[in-house]
Amino acid sequence: MTKLGLRQLFSCCSGTPYQLDAFKDSGDWFSRRAHRRPYDIVIYSVAVTRQSRQHSIYFLTHLARKQPDAVRVLLADDEGQGKLIHHLLPIPLHAVLCKSSSVEKLRLQLNALMQQKESLSRPYKTLSCRSGSGGLSPTERAILDYMGKGLSIPEIAVQMARNAKTIRTHKFNAMNKLGVRTDTGLLCAADVLRYLPPESMGAGC
Repeated sequence: MTKLGLRQLFSCCSGTPYQLDAFKDSGDWFSRRAHRRPYDIVIYSVAVTRQSRQHSIYFLTHLARKQPDAVRVLLADDEGQGKLIHHLLPIPLHAVLCKSSSVEKLRLQLNALMQQKESLSRPYKTLSCRSGSGGLSPTERAILDYMGKGLSIPEIAVQMARNAKTIRTHKFNAMNKLGVRTDTGLLCAADVLRYLPPESMGAGC
């Protein structure tokens, strides 16, 4: 989404105490030291590319550490992409919006976020994408990490001291949570997961 498109979308900010600052990408955000300025709401607009998905994971994880009080919002290309990133993130989001929604719906959601900012005492998972799993478990994350390194199910079972049937069960649970139907889709998720800062991965399984 272009800077002009974002400004048109955020026309709902007029008449509110909010000011819109637009950044080209996460590199622009950090180079301009924007993370040192407190923000009420930060919205990351992710593109369809692999690199953009990776950067969204990295940026939102760092944002949670640098500005824990900021409302974190993901503006995904569609619900599938939003669900994937939402479940891969080690930190919760306050909302996931989808560009595939109508402009009017997006404006209403943004306006609701601004109105509710003061009452958001803890992150909730989504506005427009279903959630119920609470993200991937440590075991599911570990399996994705091993798959991303090229290990087979039997090899992962040996590494994790589990039987192959248990590993397959966790694998299919991860696929259901992420909304992917093939191993290729799961490997794509594993690739994104590997872009997380090492300290955010948590301990084993």
